[in-house]
Amino acid sequence: MIHGLSLLKYYNRMLYKNKKLLISLLFFLSCFMLSKYISAYPINDKLLLSSYVRGIPLAKGEVLIKLKKNKYSVKVDAHSVGLFSIVLDWRQTIKSFGKIENNKFISFRYRSSDFRGKKNGHMEIDFKNILPNIISAQPDPREDDRRTMSDSFLLKTNDPVAGIFNLALEQCNNTVKVFDGKRRYNIKIIKKEVSVLDDSYLGENAVETIKCNYEIERIAGYTKKELEKFPKKGKIWIKKHSKFSFFYPVKIQIKTNWGKFLCYTKERRI
Repeated sequence: MIHGLSLLKYYNRMLYKNKKLLISLLFFLSCFMLSKYISAYPINDKLLLSSYVRGIPLAKGEVLIKLKKNKYSVKVDAHSVGLFSIVLDWRQTIKSFGKIENNKFISFRYRSSDFRGKKNGHMEIDFKNILPNIISAQPDPREDDRRTMSDSFLLKTNDPVAGIFNLALEQCNNTVKVFDGKRRYNIKIIKKEVSVLDDSYLGENAVETIKCNYEIERIAGYTKKELEKFPKKGKIWIKKHSKFSFFYPVKIQIKTNWGKFLCYTKERRI
């Protein structure tokens, strides 16, 4: 059993060794808002999210989504909290916008910025052309031979935000191709079922959801460490928004080398 300062040292070691994985997980989870009829009417709403590992709070944030006619924009702001914030002062902002065509998100521009103490990084990609083009990046994956990949892998890819929305348009029935500037991967649903979720973290009664088991198919751009550490599978529970005709995740679970990673999302109550 781990106590007091030993716990702090343990998480300090654990989090620094796995910070890239954690940032990727938080990014993936915070983007996972789901829509069914995305162009039916304007939507301007905000969701609150929080994440935990082994029951200890890691991060909190907000997801702001705007849908109007044939355009969409999504902004995510997240930051570390609790013990994790003592170990690592982490913040991230993600922006994605594009058009809605045939009830699908078509990426135009994507930008992710993260701050880890005195270090910071960013990725900005233009998706308007046939092949996505990196506008600016720090560190720059174009200077890393491990990130080199064939142009054929990049055809008809989405940024991570648009990709996840498109995954939801068929309610966990389709596979989407994603390029995040470094890695090329597919998100594939392997099983789905109706599930009644009763979880104390949600602070409400049992919720009827759709439970989806997914896997991430690594296509190209992964380093050896990422292939060893990044999770391959997970579970997500989604429910319909109380005011709008779109679905969003209330719970996401991923098994990692350092414990069960959980993320919860709630509607903002005004």
